[in-house]
Amino acid sequence: MSKVYSEKELKEIANGTFAEFPNAKKAYATTDGNVFLEENRARLHAGAKGTVVPFDRPIETEETGKADAPAKPAKAEDQIKAIGEATTLEELEKFKSDTRATVVKALEAKTAELTPAE
Repeated sequence: MSKVYSEKELKEIANGTFAEFPNAKKAYATTDGNVFLEENRARLHAGAKGTVVPFDRPIETEETGKADAPAKPAKAEDQIKAIGEATTLEELEKFKSDTRATVVKALEAKTAELTPAE
């Protein structure tokens, strides 16, 4: 008989998955301790008798360093301004997950500006 994990244990395992996959927004854990990024795969693995527990990525606040309710994303205009002020390619990394067209365009332009010519 295989071990059945508690929801608390599954949450810890799911948090490890979020650390491994930084762009994942949800994780689906099965009570046998496996975690999937797609709900369908988790349900297939769990079968008729297994249980799937969904988890949202925890959001950390700068003030507390603890997971909190999801915060509102920064305004696109604020993101674009911050991108314009960046002086290195490394500073641009934190903006790559923003999918808004205006932010993506500003990011591409700044990346081209900061990329050395070959």
